[in-house]
Amino acid sequence: MNFIEVESFFFLPTAVILYWLLPRSRLAQNLFLLLVSLLFYACWDVRYLSLLLLGACLDFAIIRFMAAQTDDQPRSPSRRKVLVLSLAFSLEALAYFKYEGFFANSLNALLSNLGLTTQLPVLKLVLPLGISFYTLQRMGYVIDVYWRRIVPTQSFLDFLLFACFFPQITAGPISRGGELLVQLEKPRLLTPGTLADGAVAFLLGFALKAWAAELIGTNWVDPVFAASHQFGRLAHVAAACGYGLQVFGDFAGYSLMAIGVAHLFGITLPMNFNFPFLSKSLTEFWRRWHITLNRWLFDYIFTPLSTSRGWWRGRLDLALLLTFAASGLWHGAMWTFVVWGLFHGLGMVLHRNWDERYRALCRRDRKYVRLRQSNIYALAAWAVTMAFFMTSLIPFRASSLAVAGAFVRDLAISPGPDRVHVSFECLASAGFIVLYHCFDLPKLRRFRDRFFAMPAPIRGIAYGLLIVWLALKVPASAGTFIYQQF
Repeated sequence: MNFIEVESFFFLPTAVILYWLLPRSRLAQNLFLLLVSLLFYACWDVRYLSLLLLGACLDFAIIRFMAAQTDDQPRSPSRRKVLVLSLAFSLEALAYFKYEGFFANSLNALLSNLGLTTQLPVLKLVLPLGISFYTLQRMGYVIDVYWRRIVPTQSFLDFLLFACFFPQITAGPISRGGELLVQLEKPRLLTPGTLADGAVAFLLGFALKAWAAELIGTNWVDPVFAASHQFGRLAHVAAACGYGLQVFGDFAGYSLMAIGVAHLFGITLPMNFNFPFLSKSLTEFWRRWHITLNRWLFDYIFTPLSTSRGWWRGRLDLALLLTFAASGLWHGAMWTFVVWGLFHGLGMVLHRNWDERYRALCRRDRKYVRLRQSNIYALAAWAVTMAFFMTSLIPFRASSLAVAGAFVRDLAISPGPDRVHVSFECLASAGFIVLYHCFDLPKLRRFRDRFFAMPAPIRGIAYGLLIVWLALKVPASAGTFIYQQF
């Protein structure tokens, strides 16, 4: 089950009503949310519920063991052993279900190229729902306890809910213990603002996901990627840019829906997208796009490598490449995602070195400072950043490296006519995403703030009209969720 399926529109209101009818106690609220979360996950595939619970139980036992150690050194042998046990279980489960086929096929191809007939069996496994997200969330918590960054929880119920909380289990946001567990340790109170904020976030996310992303993907992007040789250069550029809008609408929309659902239960999840298409550098972009994943990657891969005492210390460029290669592999068990990750890693390396050189120029001559503060520089930086990101989406969208190569070739030689058949409604959905970003610009932000400052009845009418529009335009269980495959 996910938030755009018909069942969720019966499931969610029932769960919210029953939740707020419970006694205002942490135990009652957390127990109910845990049962709802397990039911939500079991509706997808009850068989993998045991994997989710087994990993959570193992990690809770490990953090309690770490808490019982009285030595002052976080890297004591006993603590290190149980940390390795936790990480090994989580990573082996992830590798088995998500990457077994990828590594087996890659090794079989290598053996075949070497002239060997031995072939490894390739298992056809169903990927457990949300395994990439809940694995990172638990791993981050265990690592934080190991480093004594946080005090481990003593409540088994709270930790299980932290590991299984249903709004975020499908596709994040990836919460930290200091963000989610601290909220689970005390009862939540019902306020009008709680329900209002949750409903608005859910409604906006639903519009981005089920309407905008679905229309752009179906009518604008899919035809060109399915038969790139039939289209010209303009159609290829439009498809790449359209896919950028589609991915944002799809994932940012679903993240907003998850945040909205959590709000309905009095719980705040971390922001996952912060108007990324306003970014004027790759560094800024990755601070705005899929924030919780990139924060995890930099906190647990890049920083430990680049600040370690060993060979990796200070090797920022290599650490960036490895971090983004890991990001690419996390997104999917295909070489296209690895190439996408390395492409962004190389972009981050180039930007870091450019930034260092330009700062040196600024120290020597103030004219470079004035240039960097100019609107022309800002516009050029934005254009280069967006062009880089949209280009990187070609392998991300393609089903194989061969398909990505064919798309790039067709883009270069423009074999077909320059025609792009896009409906007015599809353009309107793209405009909706653009307008969503524009209202965060300083000159337009005040209009957004004025709207939210209006009396509740007026805002309610606007929300009601949007709901009616979506009910007429969005079919039940509209489309699929791109990030559900990750």
